[in-house]
Parts: sequence; structure tokens; C-alpha cells
Amino acid sequence: MPKQSRKQQAYNSIKHKILSCEYMPSSFLNEDLLCEEFQVSRTPIRDALSRLEQEHLIKIIPKKGFIVSPLTVGEINMAFEVRFLLEPYVILNYCKNMNYTDLDKMFAIVEECRMMNKTSPKEDLYESDDNFHQIIMNQCTNRYVLQTYANVQDQNCRFRILSGRYEEQRLKSTIDEHLSILDNLAKGNLEPAAEQMKSHLDNSKQAAFRTFLNSNNSII
Repeated sequence: MPKQSRKQQAYNSIKHKILSCEYMPSSFLNEDLLCEEFQVSRTPIRDALSRLEQEHLIKIIPKKGFIVSPLTVGEINMAFEVRFLLEPYVILNYCKNMNYTDLDKMFAIVEECRMMNKTSPKEDLYESDDNFHQIIMNQCTNRYVLQTYANVQDQNCRFRILSGRYEEQRLKSTIDEHLSILDNLAKGNLEPAAEQMKSHLDNSKQAAFRTFLNSNNSII
């Protein structure tokens, strides 16, 4: 694997710390401290911050510097709005002839989730859920759609870490909803699959609001 440039290393490192909430929402980022932390000059740091601003993960505050973008109820609402637009659309327009390998992977994810319970690491649950949706999105060949979806998933990552919780009943419902979507995809029934995806996303959105608003975090 080719060695990453200092610019790419700085970008990857800062983005990881933002998504993992090591750099909390609304916290200030100081160029000098970042240079010291990552042992690089200002050029890679400024390049990384510029890229992260384009991804809406940081904001430039005139005469003050950079802050990690806040995570708000409005932000969560916008993220789900984009998912409502993209995921059913991809099902209807790109999932007509899904290959058996991808369908088998999705069935395996559903079964894996059935074996998980409230003692399972929440990171594993989130990863399985993300993988299910990503297989569907990977059917799409439009790179602009995929980039938009990737940006939304970054915000999902931060939300989950901040809330630090998941609803056990919602986990069971998610498994059932995933299976209904998958059954229709396997049969080529795209319109019912798209409608079930809309319903699934709406249920997830309501659970997300409950979890976030009931959490102990004040970053809203």
C-alpha cells in the first residue's frame, strides 16, 4: 500500500477524532496545537481543515479560527431528510438485478443481528446496520449520490457516540424491517422495498430523536 502523504495523514487523523467525538462538537481547533499534536507543518493542517470544512465537519469562525460543527436536532433532521431522498431512490433505480453475493451478505447481516443482544458492543450493532444499508447504496453508480450519502453517515457516527445508547426494542424492530426490505429485494419487488425503506427510516428517525433528546449531552 502506498505511503500516505502528510496532508492525507493529517486529514485522516483529524477526521477520525471528529467522528469519534474526541474533538467534541462546538469545540475550537487551534492550528498550532494541531501542528504540535501531529508533528507536521501548517500546510498539511490547513489542507485538512479546508477539506473538513467542505464536508461540513468544521466551521470557520472569522477572527477566531475553527470549531467542530455542532450536532443539533436540526442536523439530525437534515441527515434523515437526505436519507429519505436517497435510499428509496437507489432501491427503485439501481437494485433491479442485485447479485446473489450481495443478497447473501445482507441475509448474513440480518442473522448476525438476531444473535446480538443488549450485552453486545453497540459499535458492532451500528456497524452491522450501516453495512446493510451500504450494500444497497453500493448498487448505485452515481458518485455524487454516494458522496452525499457518505457525508450523512459521518454525522450519524457522531450522533451515535454522543447519545451513547440504543433502544433494545428498536433493535428488534430494525431486524424485522431489514428482513422485509431484503425479502422484497430478493424477489425483485422494488416498489414495496422502497416503501418499506421509507417506513424503516421514519421509525429510525423517531428513535434517533428520542435517544438524543433523552441523553445527558448538552450538544443540541
